[in-house]
Amino acid sequence: MNEEKNKIYTLIIYSGPKDRIKKLSFSQNLLRFIYVFVIIVVAAVAILVSNLYITRQKLNEKIAEIERIEYKINYKEVELVNLEKKTSEIQSKTKLLENYLKEVEELDKLVRNITGQGGYEGEVTIYDNGLNADLELLTDPDEIFYYTLDQEEELEDISSMLDDLLSKAPDLAVSLENDKKNMEDYIYVMEHTPSIWPTWGRTTSTFNERRWGSIHKGLDIANSTGIPISATASGVVIYSGWHSGYGKKVVIYHMDKYTTVYAHLNDIYVNVGDKVTQGQIIGEMGSTGRSTGPHLHYEVYVNGVPHNPKDFLP
Repeated sequence: MNEEKNKIYTLIIYSGPKDRIKKLSFSQNLLRFIYVFVIIVVAAVAILVSNLYITRQKLNEKIAEIERIEYKINYKEVELVNLEKKTSEIQSKTKLLENYLKEVEELDKLVRNITGQGGYEGEVTIYDNGLNADLELLTDPDEIFYYTLDQEEELEDISSMLDDLLSKAPDLAVSLENDKKNMEDYIYVMEHTPSIWPTWGRTTSTFNERRWGSIHKGLDIANSTGIPISATASGVVIYSGWHSGYGKKVVIYHMDKYTTVYAHLNDIYVNVGDKVTQGQIIGEMGSTGRSTGPHLHYEVYVNGVPHNPKDFLP
């Protein structure tokens, strides 16, 4: 029985008539062992090759993922640089327009100072709608940071609008400068033109009335002694003192054609050569000189010719 289980197999190797015949004997158990060993080795090699393939595949996937992440990071950096560049350009253009709008605001203030109405109720300001806000990277590494089409178009629209405004701004600036110059000239003329009441009270005598055998050359406004008397326009004091029937009198020269006279004052606050502004108090009402009671005698001359003061009053 043992001999049947452990059979001997002989392998005869014959090379040719002149060569010696070679015999190799193998027991059945040895062949079984070799067979099992070969199967184990083949299986191990197959498993190893399979694991190497899987590992290689996973490694390639990781490399691809790393490359993708690198691309995302580079893309984010490029997008941030583009955003900062566009934002910087828009801010620069906005700053230029702010300078032009300041000129508009100054002109507007001049208009409001003169007319007391119109213009902008608030200051003119350019808002950048958060263009100065800090930029933040997306926290999700699986998402690529990019402009949406709407965002990119919005930035381009803003930039295009600013370019259009800036192309017109130089001409606008020249026009505004001319308007400002004209407005300043107008203000100067208005400030140096008798155009406000010198005081308040009751009108007792008017222009061209005949009084005491002569024509009245001004306007009499009666009130109490000590009531403030104001310059009706900016100018230079050319007379300050006593003058016969006028009593204490002040004469102010305005620009190149207007002169105003303030007479019968109780007290005088200005001297010859003083520059006065429109509305500045120059004295107080009195009854000095030839007067029937406390009042202001007010005259307006245009190129040396007396005119009705009421023609200049509001």
